[in-house]
Amino acid sequence: MNVTDITKEKNKRLVEKHPYLIPTDEYTSKPLNNYDYSSTLLDDMPPGWKIAFGEQMCDEITEILKQYDYLDKYKVVQVKEKFGQLRWYDDGSLPDGAYGKINDVLMKYEHLSERTCVCCGKPATKMSTGWISPYCDECAAKLKNTKFIPIDR
Repeated sequence: MNVTDITKEKNKRLVEKHPYLIPTDEYTSKPLNNYDYSSTLLDDMPPGWKIAFGEQMCDEITEILKQYDYLDKYKVVQVKEKFGQLRWYDDGSLPDGAYGKINDVLMKYEHLSERTCVCCGKPATKMSTGWISPYCDECAAKLKNTKFIPIDR
């Protein structure tokens, strides 16, 4: 089994557990017709965050969605890093009661992302200027010609 097959198998297990991670058509927000498990929406998260808390965050979201029988209805539109923080956008259609719980989970991980290295997932000590992203000392040292400011703890 090659690396591509291993990735697809892992992604298949991931989207079976968290179906909202299947990439969607940007115009219709419907799952891609030709989806082959080569990637998930979690792959849009910086690798360090994915390592540190990506699946844990999805587990927490999934548990809430199951409580409301909404797992197969929840749609994630985009996952990304912006201004050194996780951004997780859904389609806004959550049942009463679920919105606040999901929002609490997202806020927790948005805050954690500000202090987690985007490259490796270790605790971040520095924030790059310009393109704002958190880095640990080791990963920051690899970035030449990049200015950093310390992260206030």
